[in-house]
Amino acid sequence: MKTFKISSVVVLFTAVIVLGGYFLMDTPSKKKWIISGGEPNSKYNEVALSLKKIIEKKNDLVIEIQSSSGSKENLTRVSNGIADLCLVQNDIEGDEKIRSIATLYEEVLHVIVKEDTTSISELSGCSISIGPKGGGTENLALATLEQLGIKRKDISCRKESLQSGLLALKNGKTKAVCAVTGIGNLSIKQFLEEGGHKLLFLGKDISENTKYVYPYIHPAVIPSGAYPISPGKGLPENKIPTIGTRVVLACQNNLSNDDIFWLTHFIAENKASLVRSHPLLAQMGSPQDLNQIQFPIHEGAELHYDRNEPSFFQEWSETIGLILSILAIAWGATTTIRQIILMRLKDSLDKYFEKVDAITSELIDSVDEKRAKEIAKELHDIRRETTKKLIAEELATDDSFVIFQRQLHTAQQLVNETLRKRKI
Repeated sequence: MKTFKISSVVVLFTAVIVLGGYFLMDTPSKKKWIISGGEPNSKYNEVALSLKKIIEKKNDLVIEIQSSSGSKENLTRVSNGIADLCLVQNDIEGDEKIRSIATLYEEVLHVIVKEDTTSISELSGCSISIGPKGGGTENLALATLEQLGIKRKDISCRKESLQSGLLALKNGKTKAVCAVTGIGNLSIKQFLEEGGHKLLFLGKDISENTKYVYPYIHPAVIPSGAYPISPGKGLPENKIPTIGTRVVLACQNNLSNDDIFWLTHFIAENKASLVRSHPLLAQMGSPQDLNQIQFPIHEGAELHYDRNEPSFFQEWSETIGLILSILAIAWGATTTIRQIILMRLKDSLDKYFEKVDAITSELIDSVDEKRAKEIAKELHDIRRETTKKLIAEELATDDSFVIFQRQLHTAQQLVNETLRKRKI
């Protein structure tokens, strides 16, 4: 009966530890996401706001949008843990912490010039706006110009926002504005509507020439009339071959697989709503579809794209590991409790040791017949009491009990010998 009680206490104690650890570990899913987007009126900003709108509408989540200068700054923020997610060009170099979640849409290189500029060669020796510091235009624009024969040392580069670059072009402070952005960019559309400017033709094989020196790009086209400037008229008048790259929704590698799996699945399941919110998102897809991907796919996203729901062990691996650790701790605690209980039982046996030792000493010193009979009764009572406790499992049948039994037997022999002598 006593063993059952002890076992019950130990089981209850273990359960408390395990359940307590589980609930401490089983924290709610991520409730707030920070997305680093882009400049006001940029496609990055528009798309980030669309993601915010749809995610918050259908979930009890908070989405915070941070403005930024573009891809490079976005990657820095995500890498440093300032933002959870970001929009980034696939051609921009990031560190080993960056992971891909989804491809969102295509961005292409636009070169905007005055109407009287007829060829790329006219840009040599001039000032050219190549986007803001921390943006994604600079590297792609300079690589393209290099392939067209215009070296970095032959131009003066202005690192500024698209709005500032367009204003500088309008005021004659720069010869061209390079912008890597989604087709239909509102700022470019509004600028071209004012008249006097156009999109420059870069050559029909521009992407073929550039891809060998600048990876993660692909052939692209700005369709004729992509930018309506008046009723029945749009720019460019004829389609313009150019260079394209994909915009990737990226995150840091330390975000949990469960959270990223959920996010990737949500984006895929709600594509129709996202496309209605922003038409560019009709191009959304998996990073697996790209011939070249700059950033590895996050494991949580990969689980979705492979169409494999997380297995039980994948989904609960952290929980199982924690429970096993807690069980190990509980086992150690249980052993300690058992030792404490045994020590208490030993303390209980010690008082009988003391009684028997005192009786033995008294018998050795010699006692009369009356006292010998009293001692015999005391020894009988001790034997009966300890046997009763042993049956009730209030004493442990360990080495101490065996020694006690020997001592009790010795005392019994002494008292028997004393009584025998008194009768002679």
